[in-house]
Amino acid sequence: MAKRNKELGELILDQRTKFGYSQKYVAQKLGIDISLLCKIEHGERKVQGRMLKEISELFDLSYEKLQIEFLSKKILTEFSKEPFIIDAMENCISCLSKNKLKSVENQ
Repeated sequence: MAKRNKELGELILDQRTKFGYSQKYVAQKLGIDISLLCKIEHGERKVQGRMLKEISELFDLSYEKLQIEFLSKKILTEFSKEPFIIDAMENCISCLSKNKLKSVENQ
């Protein structure tokens, strides 16, 4: 996949060029207009989480890795300077683990 710190917009531009796709084609696949895609590719706008599945399928990338990178960057950008971020993340992990266990038990 891409380098760890590569922005998603830059990744889309690189992959679009590599595959020879037009901006129009990629924009249609992502359900956005060409001007928004152009802004995403040039770092003026951020990729929306709902686009990750389509991006992974369009460019044959790991959806799991894309989502992990997307969520990690979003969390770090927004909350990394908060004094209790690690405690909050541990709490989230605990809650998510409990919910996952409950859903497995209910099957």
